[in-house]
Amino acid sequence: KPPITGVPLKSQAAVTDALGKVTDVPGVAKLALQLEDQAAQTYLFAQFNVTAPAGIETAATIAPVEAMHAAILRYLLGEYPVPDDFLPVDKAAKPDDLTV
Repeated sequence: KPPITGVPLKSQAAVTDALGKVTDVPGVAKLALQLEDQAAQTYLFAQFNVTAPAGIETAATIAPVEAMHAAILRYLLGEYPVPDDFLPVDKAAKPDDLTV
């Protein structure tokens, strides 16, 4: 497979800027939590909007892992690790956010 070069995310500049403003470990954890929440919700959104069975299976496999990462970060930040009964999709990246 050819190497992946560049980052095909419209939000990359904003994430890099936010990371540059972080001054402590809790700040890094909060930024990581935002990214994990968005990733989990994006994969959940994909499960209901992708039509290829392999894509649905991949999204369904990854979404709970991202949600577990978010739960661990919430715990480390002193928050209740499972804030919602169901994972929403309001923070999910839209398809056009996933390209340059």
